[in-house]
Amino acid sequence: MNLSVASSVFVNYSIQDTISLVAQAGYDGIDFWGGRPHVYRHDHSQPDLEGLRRLLKTYNLTAVSLMPAFYRYPHSLSLPNDVVRQDSLDYMRQCADNAAILGAKILLVVPSHTLYGQHVEDARLRLLDSIDWICRYVSQYELSLGIEPANKMVSDLVNTSSDALKIITELKHDNLGIVLDTGHLNLTKESAEAAVKNLGDLLLQVHVNDNDGFHQQNLIPGDGTFDNGGLIELLRATDYGGFLSAELAWDYSLDPVPAIRKAAERLRDLLQQ
Repeated sequence: MNLSVASSVFVNYSIQDTISLVAQAGYDGIDFWGGRPHVYRHDHSQPDLEGLRRLLKTYNLTAVSLMPAFYRYPHSLSLPNDVVRQDSLDYMRQCADNAAILGAKILLVVPSHTLYGQHVEDARLRLLDSIDWICRYVSQYELSLGIEPANKMVSDLVNTSSDALKIITELKHDNLGIVLDTGHLNLTKESAEAAVKNLGDLLLQVHVNDNDGFHQQNLIPGDGTFDNGGLIELLRATDYGGFLSAELAWDYSLDPVPAIRKAAERLRDLLQQ
């Protein structure tokens, strides 16, 4: 297993400076945040993105994934307003194009919440239709879509790995998998053992952060109550060879380097045990 970090904690830094600092902190890869000032929509030309890919090569960093900006942001794949949903699909199209140019292998799909008064089944069907469209579009690239189950404050559509597996079973796309997040696992109380064993090759990536078991805090691993060591043992037992990605809160964003260094140190200690 290798380590990467989500660039979102560097919200006050350019993506170029972020890449340099992530490399200096000892990570193997980076997960590009799809919001400003990093890789939002068409903020960067193709030559700009190709330059970022060359910069990654200079630092021997892997472009692990692109993480579209969805939570509490102007995009949703399940709202009943077709203008909003079409704009969100267009955003995902642009994210896919950007991810491909950067050389990333995973594009994250973050299910959102139903609108007040919207039936859950209506939202679920719209989400399925959206994911189906994205899968078809992304099939032109060497990209996998990763559905991220989230806690109920983020989504009431996909809360567990079983919910995500149901979508994969219904849609039957080969480029569709799952990204687990330890913070969400800690909040939903889903069994990490059951989730890891059920997913097999469908587990594309693991986001690593921590919390107190009651609030989404995206703390440095080890500063909350989640058993990261136990998870790593489970991943080893299933021969998981993907990335562990530290996804830390914006609370660290004024001085993110010490936080990502501590996260890397703790994760490497667990990997060496």
